[in-house]
Amino acid sequence: MAAINKAFVPDDDFKETSSRRRQDRPTPNNKGTVCHVDIDGIDDSRAPKLSQILATLPALLGAFVLGTYLGWASPVMPQFKLTNSSTTTGGNNGQDENVWHLLLDEDQMSWVGSLINVGAVVGCLCGGYLMDRFGRKVILAVVFLLYIVGYLLITLAVDPSMLYVGRIVGGLAGGICCVVAPSYIGETTTISMRGALGMLFSAMMSAGILATSLLGWLDWRWISAICTIFPVVVLVGVIFVPDSPYFLVKQGRLDEAEGSLLWLRGNNHNYVKAELSRIEALVAEDAAQDFKFSDIIRPGVYKPVLIGIGLMVIQQLSGINAALFNSVDIFRLSGSSLDGLVSAVILNFVLLIAALSSSVLVERLGRKMLFLLSESLTCLSVVALGGYFYVLENDPATAQRFGWVPLTLLITFIAVFAAGVGPLPWLVAGEVMPAKFKGPGSSIVAFTNWITSFIVTKVFIDMQRSLTNAGTFWVFGSLCFVGILFGIFILPETKGKTPEQIQALFATNVSEPPKSGVNINSTTTSSVDQPSHF
Repeated sequence: MAAINKAFVPDDDFKETSSRRRQDRPTPNNKGTVCHVDIDGIDDSRAPKLSQILATLPALLGAFVLGTYLGWASPVMPQFKLTNSSTTTGGNNGQDENVWHLLLDEDQMSWVGSLINVGAVVGCLCGGYLMDRFGRKVILAVVFLLYIVGYLLITLAVDPSMLYVGRIVGGLAGGICCVVAPSYIGETTTISMRGALGMLFSAMMSAGILATSLLGWLDWRWISAICTIFPVVVLVGVIFVPDSPYFLVKQGRLDEAEGSLLWLRGNNHNYVKAELSRIEALVAEDAAQDFKFSDIIRPGVYKPVLIGIGLMVIQQLSGINAALFNSVDIFRLSGSSLDGLVSAVILNFVLLIAALSSSVLVERLGRKMLFLLSESLTCLSVVALGGYFYVLENDPATAQRFGWVPLTLLITFIAVFAAGVGPLPWLVAGEVMPAKFKGPGSSIVAFTNWITSFIVTKVFIDMQRSLTNAGTFWVFGSLCFVGILFGIFILPETKGKTPEQIQALFATNVSEPPKSGVNINSTTTSSVDQPSHF
């Protein structure tokens, strides 16, 4: 193994070393020399934080725009329904003589609300391939272009089909973003910043949902037009951020990779040289392994993928859809006379504050402990909500005397969900995925999230009819208990670990993560005998 000594090359020799690097260091096309690099002993605390925040801002704002797409339907659908019931309609699919006065029936509104999931599923499936083929930065720019096209179609819609296509295009962009953004954040941040910035992905999505709630008093076309401004601004910002150093090294563009790291880490040449060497060694090792689809049966591949899939399924089966669907009734039962839009703003504000707190909690408590704490409180809250609805269905008079109980449970449920179970799956899935399989692996995991969301949304009404509200909440509560067991026995702790250490957790021939300490050793092997992260 070749590792990097903490006594780095002096700055005076930097140019000479940079020129030698192209000849001596392994590249994807040079499979004879393999470097295994561990920078566990390198202190990244001096790496500037502002540059990392600025670099990841477009990826995080991609989640914000996705949040506006997800939250758009809530304030907009009542406008369609109200207009449809109070306006005399002409022919042509429920439109009157004014082509800009778009009317929808119940079935059309259902399609407008759900088609974003269809686009997202397609985006998840192709996002991994696209980011490995064209780069993280380029695909992020494409995501914002698609966001713009989607909102323009919605804003200028004169027919329901334009709304359908706009929602599908927005979902397509969102699905790609869910694959590319976490990967970009993980590959451009230091270990100490990775958790906090990774958790902000879900927080920014919550912020986008809140933004559309705050715009709910405007006409739906104005809401859509304002939402179009966000991706336009961010698209300009994407031009100025660097691409992923890992992708650049993988493409053999070492000068650009070095420039990217200098942009991200400041002018600390020693640290940049160390991290660049680690990335080159990781790319060389991955390149020496000719990945085949059959490698999915190897523990270093299928274990991280299954963990990501499990987290996404647990997130969607937590009961968040049931809680939000009944939120208006819960506010009514508490005796509140608040308008539905005001109630939505309150809930989305709680969601945002809790999601922001998760970026602090994840580094203090760790991934595993935060997940267990969040899932446990989620389980208790949703079971208690089921108990209240059971009392309401059998003894309404008693239930109404304790109207504050469901409101308290609802706010508690949303807060603990947003602080852990909501954002953690995206962070952990990005951390555990092996670099060689990150593209398809991330696509599989994101696809699981969206397809599970689609299924839960579709069957939820049937569950309510057959099981009542109480039974539905209790079903989700039992599934939350399964999530607790998953967190105890399966979920690994990834806090403070390098990608190499995380992969060592899944390797069959490694019993523990690599220990701290760095030295220099050089090994030349054939591609057959090469050690593997898997």
